Amino acid sequence: MRIFKPILLLTGVFFLLWSCEGFMRDPEAPQRPSEDHFIPPTDPGIVFTNLRNAFAYREHDVYSRCFSDSTSSGIAYAYEAAPVKAGVFPAEWDAQNELIYFQELLSACPEDSLLLLEISNDEVPVNDEGDSVRYQINYHIVAQHTRRGYDSVFNGNSVIKLTRNNRNYWVIYFWQDIPVSSDATWSDLKAYFY
Repeated sequence: MRIFKPILLLTGVFFLLWSCEGFMRDPEAPQRPSEDHFIPPTDPGIVFTNLRNAFAYREHDVYSRCFSDSTSSGIAYAYEAAPVKAGVFPAEWDAQNELIYFQELLSACPEDSLLLLEISNDEVPVNDEGDSVRYQINYHIVAQHTRRGYDSVFNGNSVIKLTRNNRNYWVIYFWQDIPVSSDATWSDLKAYFY
């Protein structure tokens, strides 16, 4: 009888623990992706890779880290828009506006939709002045969003100037958008989703 009680007690504890497993929650999925697709831009061309990654992986943090701010680089970001098709583009466009527009764009693009950024002519800077570099790029964007009446394909040319921030990373401090045809431009995309 003495051996029977401990065996019975251990069996009871085992069944109690085994049956409580049904009350335990499964671990929650992370709110954000566990992998950050930001590549430290120690070379100016990496900034364009980060822009592509922000679109491909739909990461607004990666996108926002491509732009300068007066605190980390000593130069505030400035954007010179191309003429937009609808509405009026805000006169003072800064890095915070970039983040707002990109978050709105991401929220309007279903997960299974195409969101693509292609950039060409970004391999060789037009000039290198030591602390700043100027690129002239061509871009093609496809954004299959849910908003009716807005373009989903955007093409154009941009002059983009980069500088180093206090971490010695290259960031965009000036961006001029230039239309190359009657196609919607990146400025249109920003205006649609701001």
